[in-house]
Amino acid sequence: MRQTTTMPPSLKCTPISSAEFEQLRAGARVLERDWRGDKVLLTPGKHIIKLFYPRRKITSARLFPYAYRFCRNARQLQAKGITTVQCEQLRYDRQQRRHLIRYPLLPGDTLRDRLASHPDRHRLLVELATFLAELHDKGILFRSVHLGNVLTLENGTFGLIDVADMSIQRCPLGLLQRARNFRHLLHDRRDRKVLEQYGYNRLLADYETAAGLDGYRRKLLRRLIRHAAPAMTLPD
Repeated sequence: MRQTTTMPPSLKCTPISSAEFEQLRAGARVLERDWRGDKVLLTPGKHIIKLFYPRRKITSARLFPYAYRFCRNARQLQAKGITTVQCEQLRYDRQQRRHLIRYPLLPGDTLRDRLASHPDRHRLLVELATFLAELHDKGILFRSVHLGNVLTLENGTFGLIDVADMSIQRCPLGLLQRARNFRHLLHDRRDRKVLEQYGYNRLLADYETAAGLDGYRRKLLRRLIRHAAPAMTLPD
């Protein structure tokens, strides 16, 4: 089937042949794969090749594929002062019916890995709560916000990877959107264990301080979190 999706004016998708793809990935190490094939590759030149396969169901991803969303979101995050990947190539492999993005490896460790080895994990989790409040205040709803998609960078700040699934708006997120994002944060069992050990109430208190939430807004957020993320057991 011929690709008919349109692109935003600032993004250009160019075709790639199977031979070109093999040349592009020569010597690359597979970082992630699933039943459809390779998903993330690391080239000898320290570039990431991320592959996007077509969805079987008819969804909005057919009209605006995740590869395009990834590039758009990365550009918008950078405009808002959030460190993320810099997309260099967006290609479409018509023979395999898949998109790919190539970008330089963003130096740093995932927060999940850093927490496993860092002696002061409490400080890192306070900084995570502050970073989450910053994203929300900038109108960023990062639905894939787990500890494997937040990088601790060489300069001590945080950055984001795997940014296809998010929405970015001009105004700060509402309380319901914020509450739902905490549910996304608890999606991975490994992350739930770390955050539970730190204390959900403690994490949320750090977040509320950073976000400037108090009084009625604080109580309402906690009420919404109890509904949206019941795994977070919270006192009043």
